[in-house]
Amino acid sequence: MPDASNTARGRAVVSLPAESGIGTVALRVRKWIVVTALLTLSVVLSSGSMPWVQALTGAFRPPDFAADIAAVRAVAAGGHPFTPDFATQHARVIGVPVEEGYPFFPHPPSAVLLFRPLASLSLGTAALLWFAVTLGLLFVLARVLVETATGTYFHPGEATVRRSAVLCAFGLLLLWPPVLYNLEKGQLSILLAVLIAMTWRSLREGRLSVSGACLGAATAVKVFPLMLGGYLLVRAPRSVAYFVASAGILTVGALMWMGLDALPAYLQHSSDNLSHWQTWPAVSYSLYGAAARLLIGGPWAEPILYAPAVARTLVAGVSMCLIGCATIVTWRGSSSDGREGSRFAAWAILLVLLNPLAMGHNGVLLALPIVLLVREIACDRRMWPKIAWSAGVALTSIPRQTLVRWAPSPVDPSLSLSVIALPMWGTLLLFAVALASTRGDALTPEGPVQPLRRLTKSPATPQSAVHGNPTAHAA
Repeated sequence: MPDASNTARGRAVVSLPAESGIGTVALRVRKWIVVTALLTLSVVLSSGSMPWVQALTGAFRPPDFAADIAAVRAVAAGGHPFTPDFATQHARVIGVPVEEGYPFFPHPPSAVLLFRPLASLSLGTAALLWFAVTLGLLFVLARVLVETATGTYFHPGEATVRRSAVLCAFGLLLLWPPVLYNLEKGQLSILLAVLIAMTWRSLREGRLSVSGACLGAATAVKVFPLMLGGYLLVRAPRSVAYFVASAGILTVGALMWMGLDALPAYLQHSSDNLSHWQTWPAVSYSLYGAAARLLIGGPWAEPILYAPAVARTLVAGVSMCLIGCATIVTWRGSSSDGREGSRFAAWAILLVLLNPLAMGHNGVLLALPIVLLVREIACDRRMWPKIAWSAGVALTSIPRQTLVRWAPSPVDPSLSLSVIALPMWGTLLLFAVALASTRGDALTPEGPVQPLRRLTKSPATPQSAVHGNPTAHAA
């Protein structure tokens, strides 16, 4: 019979079934994973070298990054970027005619604050610096993905991540169209992917303050990560305070820098920006984008009929259903049942699906859910989740150049859902897999692949037990 101290430690750390083995062993490569890799590679190569060429050439003059530089220069000059003449400012920075400048600046004030150190640099110099920073962030993301795939960070004293595995993951990410699109445009999605990955990593290690701060920073930079706040409310309510504080401090700091009148101007620019770009073919991961092309139309898409109220009502209804499904599986499940990765993946996937302007670069945010799900379904006796996961990975990896070639603008209504929305359908498949893999009764006899820590620490828990004391596991 274990003594009292061992019993306390046993309650503080989730015990593992003997058959599962400690999750620090690399995930075995299954046949269905190899098939998925080959299928995805064929999809990635469907546009030849064009995505890589455009990513490299765009690194010297990325248009989206130029908008951030125009914004920070406007603030440095004593104003803010949310003005009617932003197209002129953007065109001046990037060196194009005014009619080719972006008419609206949709990023929150905190995103402008991020680029303050680059305000005095030329666009070329600033772009190359941001390109280097983005590659560094991508390497961090590769490290976290390898840790997630192998389970190493759950027991840091037992194994370390191999450098070769991280380099391999980094190379694979550089082949992925969402990453290439991010590099081409100078976007922030890789930064967001790192912050959300660190949110998950910190939650798994019980560092609730760090997880809340990371998600708050992501929300301050781009508003839509706010969706993950629903997961924190259910699973780690103690981290919500840090989440709110982090987002609030960054937002208030930015508004103090550029003036409080920037907030209503930002909201107006965001609304106008959505109306302007909602039918853009690159908005291929979004539920709202698909509905807008089909039922609203615009410069890049022909609608089947003009019914904007129907489009918004339909998207709102479907969105509430998806959020409700994610909430139910999170609320009803136990954080110690070995399926928490699927629940977090479901919420992370919603960040992309429910973002009204989810473009190709936002697909980077699916990297963590894809890795979390492959760990979960590897021990699932059912075959259909593996097939759906494989199809989802392939569909979300289609280069935008391929989509545009298959469905040139203005997009015909028949091609809006059947071609342009293929990444959206793939994202929905991944969401379905996430929901299905929360079922513990579908596990193989080996049980869950990865060990999980509790998301909260007991006040009476000894610190040694929380960090994986071997005696605690024996108990």
